[in-house]
Amino acid sequence: MRGMKQQSVKRKSQRIQSLLQAWQQRLRQHQNIRLLTALVFLGSLVVLSMMPNARSGFTVPAVLLVVFVILVVRTRRIHRHVQRLTRWNEFLLRQHKRLLGQPSGRSWKQAFDASMEFPLIRDLGLVGSHSLWTLLDETLSEGGLRRLLQWMSQPPSDIEVLGKRQEQIRQLRPQVWFYTRLGIETNSNDLNLSTLQIQDFLKHSFVGPHFKGLLLANLLLWFITAGLAVWGSTTGTVLPAILFMAFPLLSLFSLGSVGSAFLQGTGLSHHLSALAPVLEAIENKSASDKVLRDLCPAIFQLSPSRTAQKLEAILGFVGTQTNPILHFILNAILPWTVVSVYFLERLRRKMAQDFPSCVEELSEFEVLGSLLIFDKYQTQCYPQFASVRTLKCKNIFHPLLDRSKAVANDFEFPGDKSLGLLTGSNMSGKSTFLRTLGVNQTLANMGAPVFADQFVTVPLQIETCIEVSDSLRDGYSYFYAEVRRLKDILNTAASGKPVLYLIDEIFRGTNNRERQIGSRAVIQTLAQEKSAMGFISTHDLELTALEANNPTLLNLHFREDIDENGKMIFHYHLRLGPCPTTNALRIMAAEGIKVEEV
Repeated sequence: MRGMKQQSVKRKSQRIQSLLQAWQQRLRQHQNIRLLTALVFLGSLVVLSMMPNARSGFTVPAVLLVVFVILVVRTRRIHRHVQRLTRWNEFLLRQHKRLLGQPSGRSWKQAFDASMEFPLIRDLGLVGSHSLWTLLDETLSEGGLRRLLQWMSQPPSDIEVLGKRQEQIRQLRPQVWFYTRLGIETNSNDLNLSTLQIQDFLKHSFVGPHFKGLLLANLLLWFITAGLAVWGSTTGTVLPAILFMAFPLLSLFSLGSVGSAFLQGTGLSHHLSALAPVLEAIENKSASDKVLRDLCPAIFQLSPSRTAQKLEAILGFVGTQTNPILHFILNAILPWTVVSVYFLERLRRKMAQDFPSCVEELSEFEVLGSLLIFDKYQTQCYPQFASVRTLKCKNIFHPLLDRSKAVANDFEFPGDKSLGLLTGSNMSGKSTFLRTLGVNQTLANMGAPVFADQFVTVPLQIETCIEVSDSLRDGYSYFYAEVRRLKDILNTAASGKPVLYLIDEIFRGTNNRERQIGSRAVIQTLAQEKSAMGFISTHDLELTALEANNPTLLNLHFREDIDENGKMIFHYHLRLGPCPTTNALRIMAAEGIKVEEV
């Protein structure tokens, strides 16, 4: 199945690349013809300018000018089409790399910076240049990016919420091309649309606290001035000129108080104009698609794209200040800018009330859209959620490994077993197996499909002690950082929350005697926690004897074989029981370190 998907995406990418090359060639041809036409046009003008009585000859340059304009229009259309094909090709190449288990090339710096605000599990490879995030992310806006990180980091939802998400993805499958086209049209591969900046603009008033009084004064004085002018013209009464100077002076004085509103409105319009096409597409599609309409009711009803058009129209009135002469004349005879700013501020207040709900729906739709594309190109195996503590998987593998080399494993906790004690040789696959379970449980907690043929679990909070580099940067020793992490795991497990703990090479930072004593204490404590389950890997084979007195403990191992040439062969298959082999001395010897067994 994986091979079929890879071939299908590869064929699509090859077809798009062929089309792209053909259209690029056509674009170059049009550009060359356009240049040639322009040169001939200019040449004909030079020749005709030197010919007496050549008035009738100007028909030729007129025709050339028309041809040039047509070529400009066609070249721009072809250029836009080439850009769309380029983005479509990049999209397919990204999906193909993901299917191979290679870095997708998706820009991740913005996500990495944003992830610092979320309690992500750092040692599962959830965010980075080659991470679960780069495998999932097809969001369009900054709000969608953060919502995806939130789903990846938040405690697991209840089964009903996760079931609803799975059903939403299935219902959205007919709209996979619609969402793909949104990403292609917005060109959001490298920079997400700034929904958060829009919300920041909307939080703050465009006018000062005294604007209402200033507006009333301008309107009142303008009506008085206009009334005096009408009365004077109808009665023939000559009024002193000073009576007509009060309003222009007040109006022009008021410009200093409202001048910044145009800059703020322009900043808002700049960000909103980039987002408006996405919102408009959702509005139009929602009119004919009930699933999308139910998912984005506020966007459909409030029509934020039309609000963006109203904003542009109002800014057109406020923007007369870009023409100082016109701006001066209009404000000398009318309360032009003050009234325009009033409507601008009124629209801002309405947007501040409506826009957050639209952003929430858009962010939710973006994450579901990302999972929809994930569903189409990566995996459609959705986890099954049990009502009791369960963990069962069939052909589960890590999606960030080379797919041609990734080894799938089967596992199930039998009976009342809940703690898997992993032993095995170096490089045999223990750490990878822990990360495999952690990554797939993260996907399950999101309501996303997983990389397995079957995955039966419950919503579980994931706690890990695999890498402690973050704590080391805080100035703690390796051992102390590890102890702190293990303490957190024990406290969470004792809280009664459903927990999946993943501990790699427990207490590796201390001596053999104290490591075994500490490991026994942690293992026996976790083995008794009824709401927790998980795996602990160790090199201390003596700890496997704990299975005899702890009925919830299950010994598991990875091992290697030795071929006829003495070379180690790793199969990466999970097996029951304690590991019967070790390979540390063989690895030392293979690297030229002389050791003697005592």
